[in-house]
Amino acid sequence: MESKKKLGGKKPMSKKPNPALNIKEALKTFEQRGKAYGNSYNQYGEVMKVLFPNGIELKTIDDFNRMGLLNMIVSKLIRYSNQWETKHKDSMHDLGVYSFMLESYDDSVRS
Repeated sequence: MESKKKLGGKKPMSKKPNPALNIKEALKTFEQRGKAYGNSYNQYGEVMKVLFPNGIELKTIDDFNRMGLLNMIVSKLIRYSNQWETKHKDSMHDLGVYSFMLESYDDSVRS
């Protein structure tokens, strides 16, 4: 019987890849999060339309980086709002972190 030795410092795979199992696990995660967050992905556009009633043009890498961080902030606000009764602390922590990341990014772009 062949022994399973580490090759190149990596552990040998203990299981065969199983995409079907990964899909089932992803579905479980989707269903769990859906119960907690509701259809927050369907609310994002409405919020962004209010924040940018005239639309927004993203051209530069900085524009896209800033929008990426703002996207996370808006998403966390929507998730928090959809869990109003449970006061989802993780969303608030994430919101704070992304806000400070955006502030730091803005500061670096301005300097």
